[in-house]
Amino acid sequence: MSFPTFFIHPPKSGGSTVISFFELNKGKDQFINFVWDRVGYDSFRAKLLATGIGGGHQPYGFHRNIRLPVNYCTILRDPLARQISHFRYAATGKNGAVMQGVTVSAPESFVHQGKISLDEWVSESLGGKNLFVYMLSGHSVANENSLEIARTRLSQHMSTVGVCEDMSEFLLRLCGTTGLKLPFYFETNLTSGPPKERSHLSDAAKQKFIEDNHLDYELFRHANRMIERHAEETGSVFSNALELVRVIQAEINRLENPYVHIVPLVGFDESFLSKVNSVVRRFDLSPIEAYLEFAQSRKPVLADLFEGFVDTVRDGVVSGWAVNLSRPEQKVPLEVRVGTNVIATGSSGEPRPDVASAGYATSSAGFSIPLPAGIPDGFHVAIADSVESLHNAGVWRQGWHCV
Repeated sequence: MSFPTFFIHPPKSGGSTVISFFELNKGKDQFINFVWDRVGYDSFRAKLLATGIGGGHQPYGFHRNIRLPVNYCTILRDPLARQISHFRYAATGKNGAVMQGVTVSAPESFVHQGKISLDEWVSESLGGKNLFVYMLSGHSVANENSLEIARTRLSQHMSTVGVCEDMSEFLLRLCGTTGLKLPFYFETNLTSGPPKERSHLSDAAKQKFIEDNHLDYELFRHANRMIERHAEETGSVFSNALELVRVIQAEINRLENPYVHIVPLVGFDESFLSKVNSVVRRFDLSPIEAYLEFAQSRKPVLADLFEGFVDTVRDGVVSGWAVNLSRPEQKVPLEVRVGTNVIATGSSGEPRPDVASAGYATSSAGFSIPLPAGIPDGFHVAIADSVESLHNAGVWRQGWHCV
């Protein structure tokens, strides 16, 4: 079964340009962009099922909100370059979009007014501290454990991981995992004009930023190592395809691009998409097709996605429900842990018709796990052999929830 593709879009990492790739392949308005204050989860879910592609500035875990397994993909960027880009984007009022009612954060507003310098912005990481680790771990305050979770999710839960610095490489591999055919794009929403604010960036601010965001740098290096391994494993079938992609992309870049400094609110114009396609049709795509056939024959096996909830801990038993969204017919193996030590195990399988009524694909989702006598205070429930845990699964003591 093929699951929809969900693009985790870190701010100022080339995500708007990635969306142009999706629409070039699927057509105008086919990429469903989730904006939490405009579209409800159920509406987004229905549209995502219809088109098969979507995403947004959402951290990992969106499958839980929409009760649906997805194939995640994401793109990273050099953390300092991303931070500087965010500052310059804020300085222009988000390419003038603020004048049209687009919302801004308080720091972005101060940048636009010239009240925060680039040095201040960078030294305090006002565009987000360890943003990539946060978006992939879900931890608002990142630590070494957050980094390990983020690494695991890049390796086990992302169908494709790329870097903004090599968009063609990312999109070629993304075609290989999604079945799309055209690994091309047109640049979108680049910051327009020089920033109004002071642009000096001191060595002290750079150094402080690097130290404060060392987790993001570790994750960025991990992503690059994953990309290097893919190139080594796929050899000339990939390198030949990528060489052609770069040639064609250079021709696409020669087109007059009406979207270079904007993000269209109603999708990309079909006539411009047609112009891009006309450039592509001038070339023999055989090397690209050979790689895509090769990639489809060896698609990565991703870890299953789960959802669940701890309801109660009473009379020495922890109870709740858990669903394997990827394979709902299977029971979910669970562990009760104190720190990293497993002190009890169990699995789902008990009747929970309320779970099916809520829109999940099974009613056999309940679990009840007896706890050992003398269990120490502070335990939590997790998916067995996984970094994934259940909602409300943070540290418990007998009868009440602590975190």
